[in-house]
Formats: sequence, structure tokens, C-alpha cells
Amino acid sequence: MSFQQDAIPAAVEANSDARRRSPVAGLLSLLGAVVVVGSFVALASTLAIADVWVGFLFALYWGGIEHGNFRKLPHCAVGAAIGLTVAYMLHALPQVMGTAAWAPCIAAIVLLVYFQIMGWFTVAINMVTMLFLTVATIPMIQTGTQYPRLMISLAFGALYFSCVIWIARQISGRGNRNRTSQREA
Repeated sequence: MSFQQDAIPAAVEANSDARRRSPVAGLLSLLGAVVVVGSFVALASTLAIADVWVGFLFALYWGGIEHGNFRKLPHCAVGAAIGLTVAYMLHALPQVMGTAAWAPCIAAIVLLVYFQIMGWFTVAINMVTMLFLTVATIPMIQTGTQYPRLMISLAFGALYFSCVIWIARQISGRGNRNRTSQREA
């Protein structure tokens, strides 16, 4: 069976949960999402945290791709920080060193990709590293922000969304079931 054939049943299975929801349940989920996102933006604004997109990108990856798996939280947080840092270096070094900076920058990217391919240092170099590296090298982002603000937004997003997921799981009772199943495994 090819990769595409394997992916189709997985996509259908993933969408089957959405089909089982009633319209009322869907609206309640939407309301919850609006409250969580609105609270995040309001709190970030109150704390003068700019560049909230970093927190949202973190939440998208950790919540959507990793399904809020707390065992993957360090991988996602460290990987995102490494990706932002390398993107910053790709922007800052050529400004300081001129064209001489391109060789070490390209070498660093090649090394990161090789480590990713080999599966080495997976806490620090993983797909979230590559996602943040890719997004943070967009010229509009690099010229419109400062590195410390990106890291603050990342830390705030990781803290906020991990707390939201933890609280939601405690309320729903999934936190206890997950601990029990982890002990059995």
C-alpha cells in the first residue's frame, strides 16, 4: 500500500470524530475556542507581549500535531526556541559580518537538516524546529520584530496553552485516565 493510500484512511478516521459531534456540541467547542483564544490575546495585550503569532504557532503544533502530549512539550518548546534562534542568527549575522556570514549560516542549516534526518538530538532538533525556522525567516517577520520579544511570546504561549490543556483534561477527567494508562504502559 502506498503512502497516499495509507494517508486516506487516517484522514477519514480523523474526520469521523467531527462527524459524530452534534451541531450544539460543535458550537460549544467553538465557544470554548473563542474564550481560550480571546483570553490569550487579552492577557498578552495586558502583559505587553507582542508577536502573539509565536504562541499560536506553538499551540498549533503542540496541540494539533502532538495532540497536547505533555511528554512532547519539552521537544516542542526547545525545538521552537532553537528554530527562532537559528532564524535570528540568519538575519543578524549577515548584518554584522556581511557576506562572510553566509557560509557559516548555510553550514548551520545543512547541519540542522542532517541532524533532523538522522534523528539526533530530537529534543532540540525536530519538526517544530524546522517549522519555526521556516516561518521566522520570512522577511516581513525578521524585519518587523525583535528576537527577545519572540522568545517571550514563545514562553508565554507554551505556558498558557499547556496550562489550558492541563486544566481542560483535569475537568474532563482525561488527566487521571492518561496517568493510569501511562503507568500501565
